Amino acid sequence: MRVIRLVDGSNLYSLPVFYLHSGSKGEIMVNGKPAEVFASGPGKIETLKDGQWEIVLSLDCPLEEGTFMEIGTDGPVFCVGEPAGTSFRLETARGGFVSLSEKATLLRPMRVGVLTVSDKGSRGERKDTAGPALAELVGPLGAVVARTAIVPDDRLLIAETLRTWADLEGLQLVLVTGGTGLSSRDVTPEALQDVAERIVPGLGEAMRRKTEPLLDRSILSRSIAVTRGKCLVIAFPGSERGARQCFESVAGVLRHAVEILNGWEGECAAHQKHGHSHG
Repeated sequence: MRVIRLVDGSNLYSLPVFYLHSGSKGEIMVNGKPAEVFASGPGKIETLKDGQWEIVLSLDCPLEEGTFMEIGTDGPVFCVGEPAGTSFRLETARGGFVSLSEKATLLRPMRVGVLTVSDKGSRGERKDTAGPALAELVGPLGAVVARTAIVPDDRLLIAETLRTWADLEGLQLVLVTGGTGLSSRDVTPEALQDVAERIVPGLGEAMRRKTEPLLDRSILSRSIAVTRGKCLVIAFPGSERGARQCFESVAGVLRHAVEILNGWEGECAAHQKHGHSHG
């Protein structure tokens, strides 16, 4: 599936490229101006108004509300929103250039949980910034954050939450922040091992390897990753800075890992959405 036309509603002419990003209030900006963006298949262009844009696609798979669409490699990512006539309204998850002939890929939404492990955070004595940071960072991967929670550094409670999210709620990815250090209360890695069916050592290794040049103490982090059924669970440091740096060091493989675990590779997003009952 490729981009075959970019239509500007003010003059109804096609452009070869435009730049899209989120504004300060979360609105979509196209070439620096607030805009509404839609997507459709060939021959189905709506009557557009000034400030509206249409991305026309050579559809191999039908667009469907709730799926995600990525343009190019590491390009913009959209959440496909509600239908508007024969088109679909788009919401931006990641900005970038949209160009003619770029490949467009439909992505099944990943259901994600973000679990913050912190004694003080669970008592309301410390504001959690790492959890919201991870929720923000995972969005452009085609993720819907379905669950968030803050729990104390309690090994049994952490494990119970992970089992519930993976087994009963069908989450495909869980990001855990906090409790990966060396203090006596840091028990997150042990809790992950309690629920693990398999260890994924490369993710923790990559986090430590890529963050060591930034902070030599990062090699003391005990961040690990495990799988439970079709769910990938990853432990990140408890600080917002550490969580962001470690997430960025592994972000490029997370979508691929979830697709392999769930058997989504090579399937159309719309087929994936209805072809698997899990999640």
